[in-house]
Amino acid sequence: MTVTLARRWVTLALVLIVAALSYVDRQVFTLFMDAIKRDLALSDRALGLLTGLTFALFYALAAFPIARYADHGDRPRVIALCVVIWSIATAACGLATGFWQMALARVGLAAGEAGAGPAGQSLVTDVFPPERRVTVLSAILAASSLGLSGGLALGGWLSTMFGWREVFLLVGLPGIAVGLAVWLFAIEPRRTGGGEGAVTPLGSLAVLRAMAAVRSLRWIGLSVAAVPMTGMGYLLWSPVFFQRVHGFSVAETGFWLGGATLVGLVAGNLVAGWLGDRFGRDDPRFNGRLAGISLLLSFPFALIFALADDRYVALASFLVMKFLMTLYLGPTIALAFAQLPASMRAMTAATINMFIGIAGTGLGGFLVGALSDAFAGYGAASLRYSLAVISFGLLAGGFAGWRAGATARPLPAQATSAG
Repeated sequence: MTVTLARRWVTLALVLIVAALSYVDRQVFTLFMDAIKRDLALSDRALGLLTGLTFALFYALAAFPIARYADHGDRPRVIALCVVIWSIATAACGLATGFWQMALARVGLAAGEAGAGPAGQSLVTDVFPPERRVTVLSAILAASSLGLSGGLALGGWLSTMFGWREVFLLVGLPGIAVGLAVWLFAIEPRRTGGGEGAVTPLGSLAVLRAMAAVRSLRWIGLSVAAVPMTGMGYLLWSPVFFQRVHGFSVAETGFWLGGATLVGLVAGNLVAGWLGDRFGRDDPRFNGRLAGISLLLSFPFALIFALADDRYVALASFLVMKFLMTLYLGPTIALAFAQLPASMRAMTAATINMFIGIAGTGLGGFLVGALSDAFAGYGAASLRYSLAVISFGLLAGGFAGWRAGATARPLPAQATSAG
């Protein structure tokens, strides 16, 4: 199908809405963790399983078959169905009366989000020309950041009027309308011939072997495993951290943390998109260098956030840390896409998301909860030391990001996509 300029922008707008909505639904849970812990009689370790490992394992299991279909199937239909599934699952979280019911709802949320993300990233990189790739991908990440911060702010505001169960119902059900809009209005471009949109009929194992053979992608795998362990650990537990350590209410947490998250993440993604398209367009190795430097610079701010006694120093450090950490992901995805043909993009995105999910959402979220239980003798300060420990993942991720750039093929994306 011929893609007009208007249909390009409509498709991008819908993908951005989906990206934002996915994090609204996900982040509301973190805002009410203490209330859920109390009402369902859970430990911090159990909370870590619900926010982390349970979500991440099923995210990874669902991602590959959905992404493999998305690489040669109808991506708007995939996205639409996934949005409806996770929206129903979000609403179901509000009906849970115990750990296993909540875990089942989180599994549904994970399965839905696992398919929509890679399909959306693959779709918009085919809809727009290669020279806009980093900007488009960073726009998706900026929309996710907006949803993340908006989820905190919206959840905080709703907490002044409703309990956590009602909030899950209110934020979950509108996603069904979004899924319908994607089904009706998003466009699937024609994928024929040997150019950017070409489809290479490889099996999933063949695609994974092709990815593993690229040295730069192996370094990217290490980076997107190490960094999300820290980033998602901070993201999932920061609301509870501010409530326990700095005495914030749920509404205050939503306002202040949501605002800091919005500024740091959105600004970081927009700057990353501009830098990547300006300096990485003709040499994708720049994207790896940008990722490595920004991650190394973020490490001291992560430690200050965890250990500062003043709440506003912690907030300022959180903002700077998020800005610097956000500079890495859009360029990293663009670097990965530049190393393989276009027909492998959804699988590449799914693999990156698997590393982020297992090591980040799974291991990072669970580790913070487990370490918090282990440091329980320090009282509320146990979260300080838990977050400080996992911040060292930024150093490993920064080194890996730099090496990914150093070992990448110095070719523009359009040259590599031909095979």
